[in-house]
Amino acid sequence: MTYSQLNPGQCAAALVLLAIGIALMLIAQRRDWRPSLALAIYTALVLRLVMLAVAWRTQPYDLVNDFKTAGLDVLHHQDPILNTRQNGWGSLPVYAFVLAGALWTSVHLHISWLIIARIPAILSDLGVVVLVGVLARAAGERAALRRFQYACCPLAILVSGVHGQAEPFCLLFSLAAFAVILRAGPHISGRRAGAAGILFGLAIAAQTWPAVFGPALLLAVPTWRRRAQFTAGAAAILALLFVSLPLTVGTPVAKLPYIFTQFFETRPSFGTWGWGGLWLAVHPTKLPVWQDPLWLTAGSIGTKVAVVSALLAVWWWRRAHPLDVATATTTTLLAITPSFGTQYLLWQAPSAIARPARLSIALQIVLGVYAAMFYLPMQMLTHDNWMMANALMMLISLFVIALMIAALPWQRRHWRPPAATAPPGRGHHRRTGGPTPARGAPAGREDLRAAVPDIPRIDDQPEPGGAG
Repeated sequence: MTYSQLNPGQCAAALVLLAIGIALMLIAQRRDWRPSLALAIYTALVLRLVMLAVAWRTQPYDLVNDFKTAGLDVLHHQDPILNTRQNGWGSLPVYAFVLAGALWTSVHLHISWLIIARIPAILSDLGVVVLVGVLARAAGERAALRRFQYACCPLAILVSGVHGQAEPFCLLFSLAAFAVILRAGPHISGRRAGAAGILFGLAIAAQTWPAVFGPALLLAVPTWRRRAQFTAGAAAILALLFVSLPLTVGTPVAKLPYIFTQFFETRPSFGTWGWGGLWLAVHPTKLPVWQDPLWLTAGSIGTKVAVVSALLAVWWWRRAHPLDVATATTTTLLAITPSFGTQYLLWQAPSAIARPARLSIALQIVLGVYAAMFYLPMQMLTHDNWMMANALMMLISLFVIALMIAALPWQRRHWRPPAATAPPGRGHHRRTGGPTPARGAPAGREDLRAAVPDIPRIDDQPEPGGAG
């Protein structure tokens, strides 16, 4: 054992904090809690800051090295991609600008980088809490309950408070794009579609993985014209950020083609999750996975298979609610990918919590416990003991993947969007199906709701005071 980053007392305190978050999620579900937005944000902030106070000395490799190097490069007007290790930084410098501000604050205010570098992730995650509520309300869910459950989600607490990764920042802009589209509904304007595209483009500029939400967002937009405007907005902001690299971070113009290729070259190491991890655990290699031709080939082929599988999931759920499409796409990609980081488990969490299926909340708890093993107790192990524990975690990951697949919204592959109201002057709604009451008989509330889907249920209404 080694206690250089985390001692047993700190580890126990962090695990107790996660247990409190899990308990709050379950009690809120059982008792149908609907706290105010302010209480949800305060709860999220306290849980994440306490986790930061307990585990701030842990040193995730990318946070300590790659993120700090990227921030330093921006401060020195240098391109982070050209001035880092292979696979160290492979995105446009949107989040690097944030890291540069954090590094400047660390240097001039004498605050540890391990603390200040995690603050942007924590603040971004507070924004995700708000957006989970917005999306839940747009999907007909109990907004106050769902945003409170995300605020207490152990996986989100770990990724922001311990890892300090860019995932919450990317999710913030991706979910904002969903919110613009879903709140506008079938009558979304071209301006809103373009604005959603810009938000989505910023998410992809921070890290390329949010592109996985693209199909769900396109399916959420009602017409091909609006989809073209959405795509144009995303492409425009990405193109602007790319061509401005010589001005913002001093990228040589001659290097721009090389920079473009790196957006598609960067990927995590093979063999830390699922089938790839199990294969590597039972057939270890003498060479590192980033050098061995076998693992390089397996990682390349496996990544392509995962992308194709995600596209098949899009096709299978193409008539589902856009949030269900997002959940299915991200889950399928995670289940099959050979290249993995623990923070990737957060990709499906906001959409799955905002519009949960039967096992969604249970899955978030299991994923939080699985991630906690990597972030907390395993940080105290020596290298040899860590390798033994890691091999066991690869086997456990297969059961986690099985639960992820079981928790998909299998029964919700067909969703009927709300009917648009008729033009002014017509005293009826456009019918979308449903039983017709018998002639001469009074229609019950359920019959009226079936015939006119725009009539909400009483329990769908927000509580007084905006509790959702």
